[in-house]
Amino acid sequence: MKLKYKLVLFDLDGTLIDTLEDLAAAVNHALELRGYPLHSLEEYRRMVGHGVRNLVKQALPEAIQESDAAVDEALADFKAYYTANIDVHTRPYPGMQDLVRDLDAAGVRMAVASNKFQSGTEQLVHEFFPGIPFVAILGNREGCPLKPDPEIVEEVLRSSGIAREEALMVGDSGTDMQTAINGGIAAIAVGWGYRPMEASDAWRFAGSVTELRTMLFQRPFYVSEQFSTAPSVFGTPLQKAIYEAFTRLGIPFVRVDTDPGITMEDCRHIDAGIGSRIVKSVFVCNRQQTEFYIYVMPADKPFVTREFCSALGISRVSFASADKLQSLTGVAPGATTILSAVLPSAAGVHLVIDSAVASGDWFACTDGTDTCFVRIATRDLLEKFLPACGHDLKII
Repeated sequence: MKLKYKLVLFDLDGTLIDTLEDLAAAVNHALELRGYPLHSLEEYRRMVGHGVRNLVKQALPEAIQESDAAVDEALADFKAYYTANIDVHTRPYPGMQDLVRDLDAAGVRMAVASNKFQSGTEQLVHEFFPGIPFVAILGNREGCPLKPDPEIVEEVLRSSGIAREEALMVGDSGTDMQTAINGGIAAIAVGWGYRPMEASDAWRFAGSVTELRTMLFQRPFYVSEQFSTAPSVFGTPLQKAIYEAFTRLGIPFVRVDTDPGITMEDCRHIDAGIGSRIVKSVFVCNRQQTEFYIYVMPADKPFVTREFCSALGISRVSFASADKLQSLTGVAPGATTILSAVLPSAAGVHLVIDSAVASGDWFACTDGTDTCFVRIATRDLLEKFLPACGHDLKII
């Protein structure tokens, strides 16, 4: 069977193995040494996932959390205890060892991408997944940013030599999903980890290891025939508003229904079905989160913050939160579109288009969902749709 993904990046804690009880015991040990109140297992469930220093800091009394010396001292006691008792209760989730072995047998490359400290990450992976030739086993290392920074994805891609569109992240937290989004790879959230997850436009959801196995050994990507009429049922208010605007403004279009469009490989299937290259759109904001931008560029062009800010003469920007994306533009991560300009809530969002996109004949993008893509003439976008929405546009 031909597999869709050649590289799978696994989160460790909460995805491959259940480490919560041993982590909790180690932090409580450090707290007990100092006479501080201890926390329950459920409280620790909400704290894990952002590196052990952050875990220890959150567990300390609020009055001393900002003391680096106090955090460092407690962290040292935590690490000493945890290293000596790292596998007392820790176990792989049922079925994960078999799945990892089966993926290896099928020729899929694998890596571990964790926020756990490096030595602990390596120790647990080697103990519970012996003999698996992971491309990389990466944890929290000095000088390396934590997830959701995409550098850990870039490092694994460099080590493996596998293309971005053939890579997938599997994790149990929003941090893992945002890491995949920031790194431009597909993602699957699992339901057996430390915090409840659900499906999103930007990722899929596996409630069990059996479901995850099915997704990893999956069928080819689906793209429908072309339609020149609106969907019979609208998935979101934005989708409905877009097609109503097309009708009102006399803008002809074609669209295709698809599987969720996540990876660059998916996009190539969509390109072929819709008859044009679909664009890439990002939603970013300034540090104060007072100015928001939708930037549209060719799908194969990387987003370089420095170049974007220089072209607009603005201070440094970063990816805006999923909450802001939803509230201002009506979409979830993975479905960002400049067509959100039709919504009143997007009135203050700055619209920016790369000159290579603006000079093309056709403009193809998501219609606010990740399962329907639409193509219109670029001239209609620039001269009819956006002006009717009352938006200014910057071409860079």
